[in-house]
Amino acid sequence: MATLSYRQWVAISASILLLVSLFFINQKPPLTQDMQKPSSGGHATNLADFGRLVDEAKNQVPADKQKTIGRLDNSLSGKSPDEQAIVLRSIINLYDSAGAQIPATVYMEKLAGIKNSADLWYLSGDRYYNASQLTEDPQVRGTLLQKASDCFNSSFKIDSTNLDTRVGMAQCIVEGGGAPMQGIQILEGVLKKDSNNKKAQIALGEFSIQSGQYPKAIYRFNRVLQIDPKYSEAYLYLEDTYEKMGNKQEAIRCLEKYSTFVADKKLKDQVNGYILKLKNDTINK
Repeated sequence: MATLSYRQWVAISASILLLVSLFFINQKPPLTQDMQKPSSGGHATNLADFGRLVDEAKNQVPADKQKTIGRLDNSLSGKSPDEQAIVLRSIINLYDSAGAQIPATVYMEKLAGIKNSADLWYLSGDRYYNASQLTEDPQVRGTLLQKASDCFNSSFKIDSTNLDTRVGMAQCIVEGGGAPMQGIQILEGVLKKDSNNKKAQIALGEFSIQSGQYPKAIYRFNRVLQIDPKYSEAYLYLEDTYEKMGNKQEAIRCLEKYSTFVADKKLKDQVNGYILKLKNDTINK
């Protein structure tokens, strides 16, 4: 199995095909262009250096899109907030289409500030958090987690009733390593209010895998499937957990179940290929 956690892969919501393909060919997914090392050889080490990380990602965008984005960015001055919001959405879409997640999120954060919208602050935080899961560099990751935390806190100040925002805050606390039990308690508090909160169940399942508490992880992801039977990624989490436990029969069962959700032929072949590998490993054991 690949060494990156499933949390990192599932975070690539816009690249689920790559996510699962890389899983089945037993490779680490490459860092997105946002996460590549700057040419200077340094990484962003704190929020003061965040602009450098953003600039490096922007420079990877195709020249034609850079030109369009630059023109739109320059047009922001003098526009009303509503007009700026329209332009910002266009810039976000252009960066997203180029696979430049971090610059897109920076502009979404600007949009959230203009609209002062709890939902937009939450989405910005969620994007920063997901980006943090795509890098193994602890300094870059710490910067992105801090940005995510700031956005989640801004959302919470506007709407403290949104449980998904609380989940995001808790994830940042746990991943930040400062007070992980505080984050876990927040997640458990969310489930006391809504036991069907899928995000909280997933987060607790992820952290159970991370801490080696595999029976708890199995419980969490089976609970996720009770909440949302169509959440196929839960079978990947379960497969990973069972394989870590040495239970390849259950791992195979989970992959076979996951395969029923896969429409893409190439991906399905990769899934079935990995199932065959596990079966052969079981026979030859």
